[in-house]
Amino acid sequence: MVKEHMTSEKAKARGGRGSKRARVMEEAARTLNSHGVSNASLPAIAARLGVSRAALYYYFEDQEDLVFQSYRRSCEHMAMHLSEAEAAGGDAMTKLQRFIDNLLAEDAPQLAALSDLAYLRLEQRNIINGLFQAIKASIAGLLASGAARGELRECRASIVAPAILGMVSWIPIAQQWQSNESLTHGDLVDAVKAILTEGIATDRRSTVDFKPLDVALAHHAEVNLFDGHAVAAAKQDALLGAASWLFNLKGVDATSLDEIAMRVGVTKKVIYHNLGDKETLVAECYRRSFRHYEAVARAARDYDGPRIAAIMAANHAFARASLMEGSAPLSPLTGVEALPPAVREEIGNSTDFLMDIFLGLHAEGQAEKTVRKLNARAIVAANPGGFEWLPKWFETLSDAEREAAPLELAELYRIGLFPI
Repeated sequence: MVKEHMTSEKAKARGGRGSKRARVMEEAARTLNSHGVSNASLPAIAARLGVSRAALYYYFEDQEDLVFQSYRRSCEHMAMHLSEAEAAGGDAMTKLQRFIDNLLAEDAPQLAALSDLAYLRLEQRNIINGLFQAIKASIAGLLASGAARGELRECRASIVAPAILGMVSWIPIAQQWQSNESLTHGDLVDAVKAILTEGIATDRRSTVDFKPLDVALAHHAEVNLFDGHAVAAAKQDALLGAASWLFNLKGVDATSLDEIAMRVGVTKKVIYHNLGDKETLVAECYRRSFRHYEAVARAARDYDGPRIAAIMAANHAFARASLMEGSAPLSPLTGVEALPPAVREEIGNSTDFLMDIFLGLHAEGQAEKTVRKLNARAIVAANPGGFEWLPKWFETLSDAEREAAPLELAELYRIGLFPI
């Protein structure tokens, strides 16, 4: 009896430690997603949990270990849910939806988005990359086998598989961008599944020829060297383009001002003179991104043709810009809540502007019967997950895949993955 009691007490203690660890890991993931690596410090997480900093050293050796463990936990959860979804049987779409439902269940723990791998040591980075690539390969295999059996349409699985992972990773980030509480977590999950099953088009059998939008990231191709303002603007845009690209590839915290200066061929002093410190630089990169997004949205609104074509052209432009080496807009993935309040307010206003334009495009498309009736607000909010992660995958994509990705992702949004 005493032995049974002791065994029971030990089990409770283990359960308590496990439950406490789960709470710590979830808070770490939430903080990484909302505030970024540098602001997800052990003291910050300890304060949010109401424990001492020393208590967290029971779980993490240091800040780097916190990020590594959080990323490994994300990969392990994705791998576990994917394995369980496949083991439960059914056709390819059933397995895919089961994976999404379980991973993004209302009571499931929030996972840390894998946005700053370069922050980790090489051996840690290799471990996370290996885990993620295995998950991506499993989903690509599921897509390929599903297409071979006629359960899914043919697609470029090497592009669509990471897009699916991008969409599920985007959900907690999308919720940060909401200016109101009109969308629930369930709305966003349903939107991802709607996109992946049948897309937004009313007629999935027809093809849509669209004219690519001519929206450049920079507007200083020809600079009058005697125009000081134009020269300064061109220099600033070059710095912002280089910074955005490196921030996308490596993460903000793993990218130094020296690296950015070296890429442009200037000194760090030039960055300080033209833009200011790193915090100001990041804020300006965000402003540049949203200026670009707004330009694409206006071009889509003014597009001469069916609304389904306008929406496809916009998605194509967003994805194409994300793959423009050296000048892509900064992807708004993690750390948004760490931005200065004035910048967050600007971005919030821009997000509302973008939402209004794309809601209008969806409403007009429904009226002309080219876009099917869905929860358009949720669909528009979920959509960036498909292309915002492109810079993170850049080095894993071949030249041919980079070339094909914008159209492949525009088609995914239009018609989903069900057979035609």
